[in-house]
Order: sequence, then C-alpha cells, then structure tokens
Amino acid sequence: MESTEEFKPDPRLPKQLVFFLMNNHSVPPSCFSLPPTAARLPYLVDTMQLCIMGILTILSIISLIVYIEDAIYIIKKVQCPMKKRTSLWSSAAPTVISTITCLGLWIPRSAMFVEIGIGTYFAVCFYLILMVIIEGYGGKDALVKKLESTDVHLNTGPCCCCCACLPRIKMTKRKVNIFILSVFQMAFLKPLFNFIGLILWTDGIYNTEDLSGASVALWMNVALGFCTIIALWPIGILFREAKVHLAENNMGTKFAVFQLQLILTTLQASIFSILGNTGVLPCVPPYAFKARAHLMHYHLLIIETFLLTILARNAYRKKDEETGYTIKTQAV
Repeated sequence: MESTEEFKPDPRLPKQLVFFLMNNHSVPPSCFSLPPTAARLPYLVDTMQLCIMGILTILSIISLIVYIEDAIYIIKKVQCPMKKRTSLWSSAAPTVISTITCLGLWIPRSAMFVEIGIGTYFAVCFYLILMVIIEGYGGKDALVKKLESTDVHLNTGPCCCCCACLPRIKMTKRKVNIFILSVFQMAFLKPLFNFIGLILWTDGIYNTEDLSGASVALWMNVALGFCTIIALWPIGILFREAKVHLAENNMGTKFAVFQLQLILTTLQASIFSILGNTGVLPCVPPYAFKARAHLMHYHLLIIETFLLTILARNAYRKKDEETGYTIKTQAV
C-alpha cells in the first residue's frame, strides 16, 4: 500500500469503493496515488518509456537550438528595434511551451505549474501577435493611414463571425487603441489570475482538477474564457486586413502558428483533462488516470511544438532593413 502521503483517491469516489477495487479487483494502489516524484520516476517506468521521454527531450533541445539560431538572425537582420523585440518574443512561444512541457514530463507532480506557466506566456502572445500585425504596417499611425479608406469588417471570429448585419468601420487611432486594450486585458488578467490561483493553492482552495460548481479554479477559467474571446476579436479583425496588405511579411503563417498554439494549449489540453477526469484513459502504473492524461498530452505537445518551432522559424526569418520607429517616436 502506498504511504498516506502518496495515497490520494479521487474525492468523487467513496473510500470503501476504492479499497474494494484494490482488494477484490487487483486495481494497483498507484491508480489512486499521487504521480511519482522526479527522483523515483526513472526507476518506476520501463525502458521503452524512458526511451520515449529521452527522444522527446532531444526534440525540445533541438527546438531550443533552432530558436537560438533564428533569434541571432533576427537580431542581425531586423533593423527596427520594436519589430526586433516583438519578433523575438513572439517566435519564442513554441520553444517556451516545449521547454516547460519537457520539465512537466520529467517532474510529473508539476502539472498545475506547467499549465500556469504555459497559460501565462501564451496570454502575453495575444498581445505580441497584435503588435506583430501593427508593426508590420509600421506602427499605429501607418496602420490608420493605410486603412483610412478601407471599410473594416467587424463580423469576424470568434464571437461575431455570423453577424453579417454589423456595420463596417473606418479605422482611427482611437479604435486602434481600443483594439490594443481589448487584447492587453488578456495579457494582464491571465497572469494575475494565475498568481491569485497560486496564493489560493497554498491554502488548498485552488485546484485545477476540481470541476465542481463550487470550484474557484473553474469559475476563474470561465472568466478567462470570456477574456479570451474578447481578445481574439480585434486580432481577427486586423488580421483580416493584414493578410491582404502584409502578405509579403508571412503574416498568414505567423497567424497560423498563433492559432495552432491556441488550439494545442487550450482545446487539446481540455480534451485530455476531460478524458483523465472521467477515467476514459486507463490507469497505467505508476501514473493514475489524471497523471496519464497529462503524460499523453505532454507527449503530443512536445512533438507538435517542435513542428511549430520549424514553422515559426520560416515565418519570422525575413530580412527587414527598414529602420522603423521607436517607442519614443510612436509616442510623439
């Protein structure tokens, strides 16, 4: 039997049922225990699993090397300081996600912190992709000048794609600032909610695996879901115009990388979480149901982010000799 510290049955199951399953149906105690510690993990998994983890770790290291090579190119070949900074941070997203996921692969008990780390960085990516679009035009003033004679469509995803009756608007600097604030709220609130969650977690109040109506984590995630929809709308509006005007800047590929990351870090993660919570995925010692769901998600995510790192490298690897603008000149 696992120690009291390790043994942690699902609170939705009566303890009598748990012991009945272990004693009469040979269900391993590890199926109702915490994931193994990082120190014990290599001794509890078989050689095949260790080889898979080693290959995935190598993929994460290659992703990091590819990004470093791309970052050196951007630093040397992009003249505008603001474009350079935004491109460096935005193109790093697949590599950052891959690195954090790799840590979660070797430290199974860090699942909540992996989720928080990925969520926090990707929330900032919402703001970064918007800046990539705006800076592609040459800044807010250049964007307004470029689109002042264009009727900008508002009926775009994710919340208004079916609202054909929405009026078209003329772009102004005030509207651009509203778009920026709409996206910035996501980049601000997500890290804030994660910080609050960590504080509540120390008191046992915050639990990302608790899906009950009284769960603080559930309601915080619902609120963040609305924030995500609000942030995606202005990005979609500006990208609809940018894919025409900024096609030579690989804007379509950059936005595709962002969208794929959004799907992988939210939808895919949610699917595996549901499968783990409902027991659809079988328990395979030393991983319990939820821990194995996390493991399978990490396996896929590292492979997917490796491919996205290659795609991001091709999208952001473009020589740009325009001196551009600085924060100071934009403020003026």
